[in-house]
Amino acid sequence: MPTENYSEIRTRLTTNKSLVNISNLYIMRYLNECIAVMISAIILCTGCSKLQQGYDYEKSFYNTELNMNVMDFMKSRPDAFSGMLAAIEYVDQDPKFKDVKELYSSSGNTFLLLHNNALTNLEDGNSYWVINTVLGPDPANPGNTITMRGSDWSQYSRDTIANLLRYHVIKGIQTYSTLNSKPRWVETFAYSASNDSAKVYLYLENVREANLRINNYVGVPTVYKSTNIAANWVNIAPRTPDLHATNGVVHVMARWLFQPTRQAIKNN
Repeated sequence: MPTENYSEIRTRLTTNKSLVNISNLYIMRYLNECIAVMISAIILCTGCSKLQQGYDYEKSFYNTELNMNVMDFMKSRPDAFSGMLAAIEYVDQDPKFKDVKELYSSSGNTFLLLHNNALTNLEDGNSYWVINTVLGPDPANPGNTITMRGSDWSQYSRDTIANLLRYHVIKGIQTYSTLNSKPRWVETFAYSASNDSAKVYLYLENVREANLRINNYVGVPTVYKSTNIAANWVNIAPRTPDLHATNGVVHVMARWLFQPTRQAIKNN
């Protein structure tokens, strides 16, 4: 009976063991790949199941339709426009300024509605009442008057407030569908032969967001009634733009606007 050398037997056994190890390695790799595929399939099926359950969804989008006129919109939001409504009622008490309230029932115009922050909020350092100080009795010495922040529209002349309100109603429809990146001066209802600088400067920024900019012209004053406003009256944009009332377009403003000079209009 043929006999094998001991070293040959050991070599054969070592070789066989290596083959078994390699075979086991391939089997384990194959099993791992199968498990990974099965887990992926389970996750995919679970996700599809969730999508299937909610496939019948309702589309949502930003609705800009107010479905009411401008005056009714303001009245529906006293939290935002109580200051402006009070200003309108204040000037309407004088027959000479009846045209102001009627503006908000006019059709085909653009309304820059002034939020309370823009007009009467005493905590906003740029509100109309804060910037436009008035004279009032000194609490410490009632016989004297001191400069103070406004607290009621009756502290201002009706003529001044009427022109403020007229200036914030722009003639015509000025909205994203009618404006572009080329700036333009547009007349407001404060415009007249004796007040021919009552215009606003409008354009859409030439960026993806196409932000609406108002009165962002070269030469915007840096000081107003001794108050430094350089950082607060540039790049003005509506707080909420492009709302569509039944009688015109609304841009809600967090800043009130002051008229440019004739020279600024010429330079821009």
